[in-house]
Amino acid sequence: MGDWPAVAKVINERMTTLGLTQKRLAEVSRVSTATLRQIQQGQDKNRQPAVLTAISRALGFPDSYLQEVADKGRAPAVRSDEPAAVAELRDQLADLRERVAAIESRLELIRSD
Repeated sequence: MGDWPAVAKVINERMTTLGLTQKRLAEVSRVSTATLRQIQQGQDKNRQPAVLTAISRALGFPDSYLQEVADKGRAPAVRSDEPAAVAELRDQLADLRERVAAIESRLELIRSD
């Protein structure tokens, strides 16, 4: 069991912040769009920890971030000693992950031709 509405809220807010579409997040996280859609809608289902880990990574969060949200019903507190530059680096890392995933997708298309 978990607090799936809280997980949905965190994911949807982060996607908006990063300018990510559902399709793009699915590609980057390698989670199906159907599963991602269910999570974004807060549907209560038993999820494999690897799914939440993959989405957390794709959104630039620590691996266990979304699992903590599911367990506690709220986003983990941001460490007060973490500089704003670290948050910016997390956002940049998420952007780089997205770009690498796009490159990988294009390479797969080229290879399949």
